[in-house]
Amino acid sequence: MFSFVKWLKQFISNLKQNKGLWFTILSVTAILGITLSMFLMMSMTTNVAKEVYVNMAQSYSKMYNNCMATKNDFYKQISSTITSDLNLLDNMAKGNTTATNALLKIYNDNYVKKGVKEFDVNFYSATNQINQYRNSINAVINSKNPLFGLEVLTNGIFIILIEPVYNDDQFVGVLELKEPFYNMKDSFNRYNQIFLFALDKKMITQLSIEAKQNPYDDLFDNLRVERTRYNGAFQGSIIKDGEDGFDNLQKNKYYVDDVYYKVYEKVSDISGVDIGAVIMGEQIEGTGAFVNIVDNMTKTVTTVALGLMISILLFMF
Repeated sequence: MFSFVKWLKQFISNLKQNKGLWFTILSVTAILGITLSMFLMMSMTTNVAKEVYVNMAQSYSKMYNNCMATKNDFYKQISSTITSDLNLLDNMAKGNTTATNALLKIYNDNYVKKGVKEFDVNFYSATNQINQYRNSINAVINSKNPLFGLEVLTNGIFIILIEPVYNDDQFVGVLELKEPFYNMKDSFNRYNQIFLFALDKKMITQLSIEAKQNPYDDLFDNLRVERTRYNGAFQGSIIKDGEDGFDNLQKNKYYVDDVYYKVYEKVSDISGVDIGAVIMGEQIEGTGAFVNIVDNMTKTVTTVALGLMISILLFMF
């Protein structure tokens, strides 16, 4: 051990006498040390940013599910109010379609006045021929179990609750409560966040000619967006990211470009069939956006690291 220390001292002494070699070794060692430190710092910053983005994507997914759950609860409250109307129940049980529709129209108008856009309540009697109704209505009539979720109808995509209706323990039919799915964007707008729904191309065939009059723009992966319903700049940025950007969005469930942070979530209808995807997000500009803080942090660390390396090199040479 003593011999090694003595040798090391002698080696360093000899190096110091050779000024050029000594300076070169110190320079290389310093540069390698700084490079390693900067690499570790940038890697740590990148990992922190990635973790933040992943957590934000999970928060967006949770927010979407919470919004749907809130709609479900709201619909159930309305359904409970309607089915406690004895006069309405009596007309439903008697099959008095004219009186039933007139009373339901009052409810529809009231909820629209309260701010629920294009809200609609309908009753389907169980005494009529079941095969005249669509599959979801028939399913609830047969099972007596409620259904809630999304459904592609001829006039658009809707959030729907279908519930069985009883009068004195007698099953009389089902109540359908629905509103357009694009109303969901209002819930996100309240928090300065963006909501966009892209419909699977195969589902467009189920829409009526009238519903197709509002143009659908191609996105990627056989998805199409109803042009006038959603944020055009946000939609344009998805297209600008290209197929590679969209593939990353689908794979990682999030994607960050120069303007927006985006989150991707597949959606299914009430029967479990994939009908498209929702893409949510926010602008990264503005000091109020947390995603902007992370983006600035990453850029700052990178800039500082490069600046420090250049300064050291200039100082040494």
